[in-house]
Amino acid sequence: MQRADGRQLAKRSKVWSAIAMALFALLVARLFSVQVLQHEHFARLAEESQGRTWPLPAPRGYIYDRNGTPLALNLKVFSVAADPETMFHSDGPEYTSNPNPRTPEEVAAKLAPLLHMPQEELARKLTPNKGDQHVLLCDSVDEPMAQAIRDLDIKGLIVRTEWRRAYPHGSVAAALTGFVGKDGAGLAGIEAARNDDLAGRAGEMLVVLDGRLPRSRDQIPGRSVITKEMVPGESVTLTIDIAIQAIAEEELAKAVESARAKGGTAVVMDPRTGEILALATQPGFDPNEFARYPRDTWVSHAISSPYEPGSTFKVITACAAIEEGVMSHGETYDCQGERRVGKHTITCALHGGERAHGVVDLDQMVVESCNGGLATVGLALGADRLYKWMKRFGFGEKTGIELAGESPGLVSPPDTWPRIQLANIAFGQGVSVTPVQLLAAYCAIANGGRQVHPHVIKTPEAAQPGKRILSPSTAARMRRVLERVVTEGTGQQAAIPGRRVAGKTGTAQKPLPGVGFRSGLYIGSFVGFAPVSDPRIAVAVVIDEPKAAHYGGVVAAPAFSAICERTLAYLRVPPDMAPDTVLEQARGGEAVVGAGPGRG
Repeated sequence: MQRADGRQLAKRSKVWSAIAMALFALLVARLFSVQVLQHEHFARLAEESQGRTWPLPAPRGYIYDRNGTPLALNLKVFSVAADPETMFHSDGPEYTSNPNPRTPEEVAAKLAPLLHMPQEELARKLTPNKGDQHVLLCDSVDEPMAQAIRDLDIKGLIVRTEWRRAYPHGSVAAALTGFVGKDGAGLAGIEAARNDDLAGRAGEMLVVLDGRLPRSRDQIPGRSVITKEMVPGESVTLTIDIAIQAIAEEELAKAVESARAKGGTAVVMDPRTGEILALATQPGFDPNEFARYPRDTWVSHAISSPYEPGSTFKVITACAAIEEGVMSHGETYDCQGERRVGKHTITCALHGGERAHGVVDLDQMVVESCNGGLATVGLALGADRLYKWMKRFGFGEKTGIELAGESPGLVSPPDTWPRIQLANIAFGQGVSVTPVQLLAAYCAIANGGRQVHPHVIKTPEAAQPGKRILSPSTAARMRRVLERVVTEGTGQQAAIPGRRVAGKTGTAQKPLPGVGFRSGLYIGSFVGFAPVSDPRIAVAVVIDEPKAAHYGGVVAAPAFSAICERTLAYLRVPPDMAPDTVLEQARGGEAVVGAGPGRG
């Protein structure tokens, strides 16, 4: 009997052991499922019931001019938001010192006087909607107002530090600096081109909530934890000088107004390094209120709007001719005011009949801006050689300047040029360039023949000398020729008392897409550098669709002169003319200033 009872007990024990092992196996499987297979799911549920993750905005990097003057900076402001589910849930303990309002209308009544918003509008925003955890009430309040809102001690009300972009110089350098949108991302200029560097990386903060009751959403004081550190943006230093920028913009605005023009561009560059000292565009805009202005004012036309350069391009053809030995050793051309190329006739503006240029050599062709002469030089060079030198100077390619939207201009392949196009390109028609491209080419002449790379970000590497693209002798000869343009040729209104100035006028009809050239639409320009003895600045001024006189020597040269004179004085560059020459100019003798209206 006892033996039978023992067997039954052993059997029963084995059954219970099997059941226990099965239960244990089920428990292990469940734990594995919860902790491993469904970890992310339950972690998300825990986070939703116990906390909220709020972003921590990173302050954007500053933008400085070359001297450390801030062009774009941040203002510390505060945003006010609400978590309606937390705010109006009645369950759970209260952690506020004051009785919490229980309806959107009650909260709105307290907030409306502080936010200066209609109470009805606030109540509508505060009304809970499924899934709402963050409702923005106001995106910008100052620190005293933020503290007053915090003092209301309303649960679910969030006051958060924000960074608002500000441009202390208003419209000055606006097209260069650009601006940011409401989401804090750069939309134009340097703000867009260097957005990744300037923006930094936002962080995250976990606001821990009381999860003891199933639907409680009360924030636990002192339980905010930064789970991801924010990284401030990197600052950027530009090559521009805000003082020179202001000079360029002021004188450009005067020129545009005087000419009753559609707009204009002025660029100031260091011809030794390619550093952009000023990049001005008219009409301008205020980046603090960019939405109030037309979109075409947001861009820098100096890099994005190619145009036909007209006679300012003759210098490129002349340099090619000298380097290739074509009509550059005293050969002459007899200009009678027009030149036939096949069935086409090329004319010299205002120089027909008795006013024809007559016999001119290569240098005189540039000084007097002879279209027929330079067309003849271009035909003698041929398409392949002229194209080679255009590419060598960088035309038809982007300069690589650190701004979005740069145009390469337009230089068609030479095998597509009929003879008339070759002739036209030689004096600046049938090709398009940007002001920055053209000014960089003039810099090579100014600095003795070395290529420069235009840039607006100040780094030691960017300012390194470029490769030689022009012989020193050719560069020196063209400097003398361009100085004669100012002293005796078409650019006399570009002269500056006490200084030697070099440059070239340009006047070109403006083509319309699908229409061709239309009388009455012109672009007048002047490109040059000073002082000739040791060029410190190179300047391009382009006036778009002047309504008064349209010649570059009239609408652009005076602005070039004013920008150069004021900038050289600011840089404390000494005069490079002999004292008796300066005195003669001051007395109004046979000086170069104001000697004639100029044409080109």
